Amino acid sequence: MSRNNRKIIRELEALKKQIERLKENYLLRLQTLPEGQSPVPAKQAESAEWQEKNEKLLQYAIRAGNDNALYKTVSRELKKIIRSGEETVPVSALKEVLQKMEKVMKNSDHSEIFLQKFQKLYPHFFEHLLAAHPDLSKTEQKFCAYLRIRLNSHQIAQAMDVSMEAVRKNRYRIRKKLQLQADDSLEDYIARF
Repeated sequence: MSRNNRKIIRELEALKKQIERLKENYLLRLQTLPEGQSPVPAKQAESAEWQEKNEKLLQYAIRAGNDNALYKTVSRELKKIIRSGEETVPVSALKEVLQKMEKVMKNSDHSEIFLQKFQKLYPHFFEHLLAAHPDLSKTEQKFCAYLRIRLNSHQIAQAMDVSMEAVRKNRYRIRKKLQLQADDSLEDYIARF
């Protein structure tokens, strides 16, 4: 097995471990909420079916982010191999694989599927959010949806395929549009909708 293949396998294993850590962190956050506080309305929290759907939505959002990260990792490695000019694997074959991956990533719109699933679980979220804050853009609305299911900044960056700096700027712009004070929690505010 070539050194590049071993490196890709190590990176895939690291991504798998990261998914498990993110899932554990989310479940731990749910368990450590103060007594009487719930990340969802009481009526919904009672429903085991709703909890299962929320867990699936979270897993989908994380998986979409990890798909983006995996694509970037594999794409970067393939480009390195192509630039090296090594002929152990035909460069034309690698280029073909890269083109297919890029085509698949362009055609797979995780965000649309996520939003459809999100709207089934939180049918009035966007309606209430836009009634209170009609100036939010589509991207900011999607960002708020990720906040609503309690994804952290790193997970949001992966799911939206943006940098951590872009997430930080998005949070700032949204806080400004929502007119939140420095000590107000954006996540808690979004959870009200």
